[in-house]
Amino acid sequence: MKIEIRPAFDEAVMAAELPVRKAAAKMLQTLQALDLTQLWNHPALNFEKLHGMIEPTTREQLYSLRVTGSARAITCLVKGPTIVLVALHIQHDKAYRK
Repeated sequence: MKIEIRPAFDEAVMAAELPVRKAAAKMLQTLQALDLTQLWNHPALNFEKLHGMIEPTTREQLYSLRVTGSARAITCLVKGPTIVLVALHIQHDKAYRK
């Protein structure tokens, strides 16, 4: 799977504490080894649709990926398939707010 990283995601990872940075790096390695079907079924990543949430620039559906027990990556999928890492939320509950 191809991966695109938006500046907001990259900045949030770099500003995060070391355990979150390490978990984000591990998540990226995992994503590189998966195809789309494996992504949907991967138990550790917990890839799920964020109902009613759309990426404002591309108008693509947003999804959530588990980075740590509390941190979530907000993503969208584009043709290819390419997963776009849009944002990182350190606190799980804030990831799901519009």
